[in-house]
Amino acid sequence: MCCPKRFIVVGLGFIGLLVSIGYRAVFALVMVNVIKGNTTQGKCPVNENDTTRYLSLAGKVTVSFSQNMNTAYFIGSLLTQAPGGYLALRFSPSRICGISILLSSLLMLTLPWAIPFNKWLTIAIRFVQGFVEGASVPALNGVIACWAPRTEKTRMITISYSGAYLSPTVAFLVTGYASCHISWHASLFIYGGCGVLWSIAWFCCIYDCPDDHPGVKEREKLLFQEEGPGHRGGNKLTASGIPWRRIFTSLPMWAIIVGSFCRNWIFSLILTELPQYFHDVFSSSVDNIGWMTGVPEVFMTLVTVTGGVLVDKLIKAKTCGITTTIGRKLAQCIGFGIEAICIFVLATLGNKTEDRTIAVILLCVGVGFSGFAISGYQVNPLDLAPQYSSILTGLSRCGALGSILSTAVASTIIGKSGNVHNWQTIFWIAGSVHMAGVVFYGIFAKGTRQDWAVKVKESERLINPVSSESEIYNERRERIFSQSAEYGSTRSDYEDISDNDRIFSKSIDNGALSRSDYDDGDNWFLLTI
Repeated sequence: MCCPKRFIVVGLGFIGLLVSIGYRAVFALVMVNVIKGNTTQGKCPVNENDTTRYLSLAGKVTVSFSQNMNTAYFIGSLLTQAPGGYLALRFSPSRICGISILLSSLLMLTLPWAIPFNKWLTIAIRFVQGFVEGASVPALNGVIACWAPRTEKTRMITISYSGAYLSPTVAFLVTGYASCHISWHASLFIYGGCGVLWSIAWFCCIYDCPDDHPGVKEREKLLFQEEGPGHRGGNKLTASGIPWRRIFTSLPMWAIIVGSFCRNWIFSLILTELPQYFHDVFSSSVDNIGWMTGVPEVFMTLVTVTGGVLVDKLIKAKTCGITTTIGRKLAQCIGFGIEAICIFVLATLGNKTEDRTIAVILLCVGVGFSGFAISGYQVNPLDLAPQYSSILTGLSRCGALGSILSTAVASTIIGKSGNVHNWQTIFWIAGSVHMAGVVFYGIFAKGTRQDWAVKVKESERLINPVSSESEIYNERRERIFSQSAEYGSTRSDYEDISDNDRIFSKSIDNGALSRSDYDDGDNWFLLTI
């Protein structure tokens, strides 16, 4: 039996994020390896004179400079998040995503020569790598928005994004083993090569939308006809009509941005600071630090996937009155709320041996449950405006500023002394930021398509452009009345809107919106005309 094409989109999306997001962890661990200047790596002795396997930059590159290399990557990535979303909307989202990761992969393959050659060249490559890779996630969201049936969009996003959250664990394991048994730069070649191979597979297999794919079977076509996203991939008409002012003044959109900011704050803390926390407070070995920081990410990946399926089922079944808006808020508040509480408790721990065990348990619970939040803010752009999902995702990805601030705050507080009291302060701040994000999202988030994203047929807008929202409303109203006549209905049947189901079934055409877009709004009918 042939695999549905939307499953291939999700599978390649998962692998793409697993590889590309893993670039950060691979580079970070490689730099730790070459800067430390040790002649042994755990139980695997190496010959310092064997320059093909071992590299020492001790005294040539400092730890702080290696952190600047990571910062350069984040700055480059931050610059192209929103522009990348626009490019995905204006042109082909699948091609933008593929090109982005392909270029980043090729740059990854240059690092084994750049790192020993010149540290300034390395930092420049890292900046450019972040710059070209910044468009990949917004573009991927644009592809999934075109391929996700409305009852499956949560699970398609969460399964794809679970690759990003599993990537640190896989990257650390691969890099540690390859550095020990092959060479210091083996993981750079492995990941860069995998990225190039992935890009080729992506270009060959992925199309912008189901209508463009020649291999979509009839059963899948029927699914898209019944509950498909209702829009195509990147095109000039959609890009020319982006309601920028309405987007930037939309509180539901700001709820997504705040959610992304909080996620980046904590994710950066876990990825870059927790290893140092276990070293400073508990004097843990590198081997122990590896599994203590890696296991929580595995729990998060499992919760991310199962949470996406669960939220989709609850919303579809309308269980206990759970609408899309309520489902998104529940996922976000449960995920981030539990994680914030665990971080608060972590801030009360000391440096005893039993405290380390408690800390690991708290991280497994907190980081694990945070996977539910991916079914909240991460999927939300597809709810608010699926045709602009790449734009909204690009804007929300500017929450990467949280990563920069998180690292800066931690570095400032720790200073020269990473004692337990300084780490407690860091955790109190992180927990407060996270809880503030929970409150903001819980108040302002929405799971329905916004009025600024209601679709107007592009051909009508070109032939008879309108100048105000009231004209758009009247134009659509007249169109629906005229379409209803084809079904034997008259204008008088609709002057008194009392039966939403009858109106909806008779009036909507193939290009109109489905009820699911406004499943929890009282004025869903008015928003569709």
